[in-house]
Amino acid sequence: MLAQADPAEIGIIAPYRAQVAAISSQLAGTSIEVDTVHKFQGREKDTMVLTTVDDVVTDFSDDPYLLNVAISRAKKRLILVAPGNEQPADSNIRDLIEYIKYNNYQVIESELYSVFDLLYQQYTSQRIAYLKKHARVSQYDSENLMYGAITDLLKQRAQLSLRIICHQPLNMLIRDPKRLDERECQYTMNAATHLDFLIYNYISKRPVLAVEVDGFHFHKPGTAQYERDRMKDHILQLYNIPLLRFATNGSGEIEELNRFLDEYAGD
Repeated sequence: MLAQADPAEIGIIAPYRAQVAAISSQLAGTSIEVDTVHKFQGREKDTMVLTTVDDVVTDFSDDPYLLNVAISRAKKRLILVAPGNEQPADSNIRDLIEYIKYNNYQVIESELYSVFDLLYQQYTSQRIAYLKKHARVSQYDSENLMYGAITDLLKQRAQLSLRIICHQPLNMLIRDPKRLDERECQYTMNAATHLDFLIYNYISKRPVLAVEVDGFHFHKPGTAQYERDRMKDHILQLYNIPLLRFATNGSGEIEELNRFLDEYAGD
């Protein structure tokens, strides 16, 4: 949809500064402008993209002023990016979605599912049923859903001789910390530092893939956890341990895991 548009004529409005920073980092090197609603006042673009972030809109992300600025700054096209879950009946976002549908404007469903879709409130019964069929390894449903998805994939690829560990301590994975600086070493040797999941070959006992599940708000840029995540990324890179990070507001986790396992099987 945006591939044919002039990047200089695309504007993206997000309700939160942290989200603006995250999107900007992904679009670094392009002329696409990303900002909060207050910074976009008075500026028009051929295409305006409004992204809501929240699974269910809040008073902040549903602010009519936010919607008004996004709509009024779009000269040719407005794109609303919203989660597929049901929005409150009295919300402005819900009204805008219904208006788009009523006027037969284009509504595009994502082609990729997320293992975390079951976290949405309207899928409570399906989530409970799914988790009953899989081991509960964590206090967080997001991690339990990921554990279930990975174990299902590994069962389908029994010939690879892979197993999964939940909450693998980093200090039990890295035997010799000589590649680490003092801060990284202190972080690694902390008993509380762990990988959410570690896939390993149970014959060779060698690590194959680390998997991290990142709650969007807890791991967003600017937080202490975000900085720890980057440190962990670097540590794993130093020891050549592949890592996949999955945000709970993302999608396509199964596809990405399958791609990795396909490459591993081909090596």
